[in-house]
Amino acid sequence: MSMSSSIRRGIPSIKWTINQVLKATINLLFLLIFKFKFNLRPPNIHCFLLGLVISLSCYPSFAQASNSITINQSNIAKPLTIQGTSGGGITAQEISQTEKTTTGYCKGYVSPQPNHLLKLESFWEFLRLEVASQADTTILVKGAGGVWCNDDAGTTNPIIEGQWQPGLYQVWVGSYQANSTNDYQIKITGK
Repeated sequence: MSMSSSIRRGIPSIKWTINQVLKATINLLFLLIFKFKFNLRPPNIHCFLLGLVISLSCYPSFAQASNSITINQSNIAKPLTIQGTSGGGITAQEISQTEKTTTGYCKGYVSPQPNHLLKLESFWEFLRLEVASQADTTILVKGAGGVWCNDDAGTTNPIIEGQWQPGLYQVWVGSYQANSTNDYQIKITGK
C-alpha cells in the first residue's frame, strides 16, 4: 500500500485546545449574564448547558482528547500501544464513503467520532497499526493521503500498514454488530 500515491484528502486542522474551548465558553457565559442580562434560571440554564454539551461532544479534539497521540521517530523506537472500545451505530462505509479500499473492505459499525487521532510529524516509509481484540473487529483510517479500511489480516484482527504521509489521521475501530462494544488494543510499529 502506498499512501503517497493516493489522492490527498485534508482534514481540518485542530487549532483550539480544550483549555481554549473552555475559556471561550466561560467568556461567552459571562457575556450572556452580565452584558445581555441572560437569565440563568430553569429552563434557560438547561437549554444553555444542553447546547454546550452537544457542541463540545461534536468537537473531535474535545471528545477524543485522551485518545490523541503524536508519532515521531523518537517515541516509536519501541512499539506504542493504545486502547479503546470498538463499535457504534453507523456503518464504516458511511464514514469512508466507499465499500472497499486498497487495503480491504470497509465493514463493521463505528461511532461518528474517531476512536483515536494520530498526528504523524514526518513521512514514514513503513508504519503499521495492528488491532488486537477478543472479538472480530475492523479498522478505518482517514487522513493525509486518503482512506484505508481492513477487516481481517490473516486472523480476525485487522491491520493497516505501509507508507504514511505526515499529517493528522482519524482512526475508527469497528464491531460487527451495531452498538456492540469490544475492548481492543492497537499496536503501532514503524521504521
